Amino acid sequence: MFSPLAFPSGMIIYDLTTYYPPPSHVALSPFELYREPLVIIAIADGAELDHISYKGSGRRSLNGGGSLKSKYNLRELYQDLEDVRDRYPKALVHQLLLFDYVYKESNGALPEGLIAVPTPADSKRTTMKTIMCDISSMLLAEMTTLAKSLQALNTIESPNQTQGGRQLNGTSWSIGQEDGLSRRDSQFSLPAQDSRSVSPAGSTDRSYVRMSMPAQLRSTTSDSNTSFPSSRPTMPMNGPQPTLPTTLDQMVSAQIGDGKQPLKNVPIHHSEPQRDSSQDRISVQGFGPGSSSERARNKGKSRIGIVIGSLYMIAGRWGDALKELVENGSLAKINLDHLWHAKALDSILVSMLMLAWIGVDFQIPKICYASAEKGHQTTDSMDGKNQASNRLVSLQDIVVLLPELLDRILNLYARAANNAGESLPHHPFSETIIRFSKLNSAIHLAGGKLDDEVLQLLVLGTPFQNQPNLNPPRLNIRPNRTEIVMMLFRAFPPSSSEHLNMVDRIIILSGIATVLGSLGYYRKKAMVIRELVSVLIPGLVQARIRGAADMGVHPAAGLAALKSANGTTNSAAALDLGEGDVENGLDTLLGLLGRTYGVVSPGLNIGVQGVQGDSFDDSDEASVARILNNAKLRLFGGHALKMDVLRSCINLSEALPDFHGVLRFSTDLLRTAGRGVAPGPRSHDASPLMSREEQIRLSTNISRTLGAARSLGVRDLVAEYWDEFLVRKVEVENLPPSRTPIPHTKSELPGTSEVATLQEASPFIHNPFLRTPDAAAVDHLLVAGESAVFRVTLQNAYDFDLEIESIVLESQGAEFESTIQKTIIGSYRTQTIAISGTPKASGVLKIIGCVIEVRGCRRRRFPIFAEPWSPSSEPKIKTIGVAAILNQKERPVSVSSGPVKITSAIPPPKATSLGLNVIDKQPIIIVKSTSLSQSAVMVLEGERQMFSITLQNLSKDTPVDLLLFSFKDSTQAPLQTAMSNRDASPAELYEYELIFARKQALRWVESEDEKPYIEPGGTATFKVEILGKPGLTSATIQIDYAHLGVPVVDAEDEFHTRQVSLPLTVTVNASIELAKIDILPFTGDIPNSLWSNIGVEEQNVENFTPDDYCLFLLELRNAWPSPLKVHLDIANDGTIDEVILPGVTSRIMFPVRRIHLDDPAAVIPALDPSRQRQFVVSASHVSADSERATREAFWYREAILKMLKGTWSTVSFPQRKGELELRGIRLSQRFIEAIKIEDINIDISINDQVVTGSKHEIRTDTFGEVMIHIMNRAAQAVYPLLRIQLSIRNQPSNHSLDLSKKIVWNDTLQQTLPLLPGRESVEFRIGMTALCRGEFEINASVEEARLYDTPGESNPGSRPRASTRAAMDALLGTKVRKIWHLRKPCIIVVRDEESDDE
Repeated sequence: MFSPLAFPSGMIIYDLTTYYPPPSHVALSPFELYREPLVIIAIADGAELDHISYKGSGRRSLNGGGSLKSKYNLRELYQDLEDVRDRYPKALVHQLLLFDYVYKESNGALPEGLIAVPTPADSKRTTMKTIMCDISSMLLAEMTTLAKSLQALNTIESPNQTQGGRQLNGTSWSIGQEDGLSRRDSQFSLPAQDSRSVSPAGSTDRSYVRMSMPAQLRSTTSDSNTSFPSSRPTMPMNGPQPTLPTTLDQMVSAQIGDGKQPLKNVPIHHSEPQRDSSQDRISVQGFGPGSSSERARNKGKSRIGIVIGSLYMIAGRWGDALKELVENGSLAKINLDHLWHAKALDSILVSMLMLAWIGVDFQIPKICYASAEKGHQTTDSMDGKNQASNRLVSLQDIVVLLPELLDRILNLYARAANNAGESLPHHPFSETIIRFSKLNSAIHLAGGKLDDEVLQLLVLGTPFQNQPNLNPPRLNIRPNRTEIVMMLFRAFPPSSSEHLNMVDRIIILSGIATVLGSLGYYRKKAMVIRELVSVLIPGLVQARIRGAADMGVHPAAGLAALKSANGTTNSAAALDLGEGDVENGLDTLLGLLGRTYGVVSPGLNIGVQGVQGDSFDDSDEASVARILNNAKLRLFGGHALKMDVLRSCINLSEALPDFHGVLRFSTDLLRTAGRGVAPGPRSHDASPLMSREEQIRLSTNISRTLGAARSLGVRDLVAEYWDEFLVRKVEVENLPPSRTPIPHTKSELPGTSEVATLQEASPFIHNPFLRTPDAAAVDHLLVAGESAVFRVTLQNAYDFDLEIESIVLESQGAEFESTIQKTIIGSYRTQTIAISGTPKASGVLKIIGCVIEVRGCRRRRFPIFAEPWSPSSEPKIKTIGVAAILNQKERPVSVSSGPVKITSAIPPPKATSLGLNVIDKQPIIIVKSTSLSQSAVMVLEGERQMFSITLQNLSKDTPVDLLLFSFKDSTQAPLQTAMSNRDASPAELYEYELIFARKQALRWVESEDEKPYIEPGGTATFKVEILGKPGLTSATIQIDYAHLGVPVVDAEDEFHTRQVSLPLTVTVNASIELAKIDILPFTGDIPNSLWSNIGVEEQNVENFTPDDYCLFLLELRNAWPSPLKVHLDIANDGTIDEVILPGVTSRIMFPVRRIHLDDPAAVIPALDPSRQRQFVVSASHVSADSERATREAFWYREAILKMLKGTWSTVSFPQRKGELELRGIRLSQRFIEAIKIEDINIDISINDQVVTGSKHEIRTDTFGEVMIHIMNRAAQAVYPLLRIQLSIRNQPSNHSLDLSKKIVWNDTLQQTLPLLPGRESVEFRIGMTALCRGEFEINASVEEARLYDTPGESNPGSRPRASTRAAMDALLGTKVRKIWHLRKPCIIVVRDEESDDE
């Protein structure tokens, strides 16, 4: 009946499966014959026949005797095949393929049902084809028997919701019925009774197949109502066990029982539904073609014919199937059998498509058209054409007819539901809609054509070579997508699960999602997948609970209990998974769901470089790309919807359980809830959009999942960390001052000397070794081989603690070794940790990030994002909908232009790095010891003490060949502040600069044999001198050292030094204090006692006059609690020694030569070179007289200090000595007048007499001559104007000038003298005669007649230069004529001429 010779072009298309269909699917047979497996193929390994007895030694052979092991195993395999036949009797063919079997004569022929498959080496190209042809031949023979048995039936019941519901929890199709008639292979001769010999195992099931997860306890009963476990997990089903005949076998057995096989133990089903009430209402009166009985017979005949047509279609005889289906479909249409009419049309469509697939010409039957006219028009149009054109026309007609035909089929299924008992269950109805939608979508994607590529896709599942572009609307292509989707959603399962179990619901939802995805409706697909996940979760949880209960453990015990119960040590065994049973599609499914909703996942790429599926690039560019990618995803879709989707994914992964899925979606949920910002101090809110309790729950869930996975032996389970801004800052901690390398240039070295001190150069010149090091330069310097501490700032924007299992610095450039740290970051904070690292070689080093392993997450590199950053919305929206993340539009590229680089409109964050310079190895010096006690010293004012410092080189291989001493003390800062004061007078500034430059507190004393070199591990001692000065409380000795390796003159342009400092605490006590001074002029002769005080003998002072000296008084106070001896040195005049008791003020008097200064108004000099280069106007306005007086006091004070030198020393132990500080002397105008000598000196003598003293005696009425001697001590010439004034002594002024009749002169008393050059003298004589006796005074004064102009030097042709001296002298005002007076008047005593008598 089904001989392939009748249609050689036909073929049988096998759908191989490894699982058994559920009862609800088997119940649809024979309405849908493909629901019931027709061929069962067992597989065995022939190479193991000679090695083991897989059933054990307890099993014996059929004949009870022993035999060879391979022969024994073959019989065991035959026994198992017989068990399969008994267990699944409704299958038409049962065969066992014995792979890699080598024939042996000792084994004899193979038992029935066993087919040998040779090894690949011995096989031919047609070996497997031949085997499948043999199996197909058996199948066709059995199908003939099945068809004949069907033809013997009166009718076939239609599947309905009630029947499907009963089969949902009823007997499985795979249950053998021992007491009923079983359909066996017709090629075997079967006796009337069961031909199986009784095996030792009896009816006990002996196949240890995999059970559903968790494993269920097996039953040893062979009752017909017992469900044997299937190879795929099934949902637990509740409800009564139906006993109605639900399969074709049962119906056939009920109607054509064999007389030799008594039908015993067949239960009578009183609960079976009676005939439909609609049939009961049909009138039974009369006979004929219109009677109810005739109509029922026709219905039964059409149904059986439609099933026979389905058999022809399965057998590959599609032409015969088309003929049979058209004939019986028309009969079903006439009898208003809508359900079978629709089934016939459905099968006709499939047969036509199969004929078109193999390239056979066909015509569309008239039954496929709604009206007969269309059928006639189509038939007429095809006449006269060749076969190829007829096929193309038929294909085009199918495309035109298809929307109407599919709609008719679905409407017929829907109309059938109006008849009681004729309603098609929802599962096959939904699957039919999905098949139709796939057909329509394939035609739509092919541009509305039904060609060979579409047929290959429909039959074999071969995808299109060129994927269609779904971005345009495609409104002109029929059927359009809107119509397909409207049809597709009719298959959506109802919310009630009364007539639809979980497996069927999942199959339907998966099919809908597949069609939606192929049409480009990603959001609709995601909605369906989300519904699919919500269906999976409760079913998996229920199955897990039931399996745990069957295992005898509590469901909360988790996987560890299941592992212990199974006695295994891996997680696969705990899940009861065999090798190859793990499916890989669930991650893809859930990932696609999250991708469609815009879940922020690291594996989702929306067109930004750096994110490529599951392969992660941790470079800076890739991390920035992921941040921008995540920012776009956060702006897409609804946030609450994304989080709900992720929660569903987590629940599904936990229900499986899937460790990787739990970790992945938990981290994705944290990432989606986060804001994805790098917050500044007060600029952004980084708190996640999730409650704190849920964050903690997710964190705990990650830890619990890791613990469970590791306890089950899963070690390589990691997730991706959820925040790219983990590392916010990396900075190097400042080295200790003693180890900080300070950069210098060669020009900063003090000449060619290997050791230099501050005293060798002016203190006003900048000392580069005393400056504060540049923070930017010093902070980025490291020394090779020496450890440095880095401070890493980590960010945790979530409300739970973050456990860092390891963190390591990552570097570029010079070799660098980092330590490994671990820490816990508190909730919602930034935290800084210290990590040490050691550069191994010199060069440029760059810290570019950290390699961090967060607990449960992948060990990866994190860049440094130091600057705050937050995403901003794109100003221009170029795509909307799901295309914004799934279908990125590419910009068109012109022929002349190059590749277009697409940049993001969101400003990207900037990854920073820490640049460092690593220098060569440097020595390390410490102050090993000093001669001071606890680095403290006590000195007296003016005292100088010496102490030593011992330095040690701690380096083992690097010597010190450069030593530079610098000193700082507490007096320098106040002095520098005072020197920078512009309000200070020049005299004060000079005093500050003198103390700063010439009275430094510390000084290094260099020995002749001292070498500035410290060998590795060696020591060296140096001497330092300290000076006691007021205000000195602390001091620091700073030693800069380095290893140059070459002489100083050959040093590199840039080198580095280190500093070691020795702070000193200094106590300066008072010694001899200058309490007061006084300067007095002598009015008479100098007493000899004064000369003796200074050690001058009397004969050496005979030529000294009182006008040459003045009296100097010093009051000195001893502030030290011990007697001190004071020693004064007077220039060219002797010395004074005096012991001053403690607390006693002693007055010392001694004569001092009066002083003449050439220019007492000279400018006060500046010791600071910066003040010497330019004239700085004082901020205070000083009058010319005050300025002149200040300068005069300054220069006379300096002259006095040059004349006087003082020292002090102790008279008892300990011996101390120091300098007497006399710079406290301050001169008033009186002191200056007493000590100074004028430029013009006037001397008066009478009659050339040299008189001791100032009195001259003359006689009355005698001629006398007054000689006035004028001496110019200055260097500048003057025009003198002499004025002589004679007065009566001891008289009031109004009488003293009345000289009439008392003295007469022979010239005028005011004379203009010629120019008096500098350093020269002139004499002026005038005669006089005294007319009466008495005492008279002669005073004289010299006044400049006019100013003397110094001839200036001019260089013709040169630019006149500015005179700083002239500018500074301008402070003295306009130059005026000076006048000089006689120091003491000349006294003339006039006596009468003595008579001879007297």
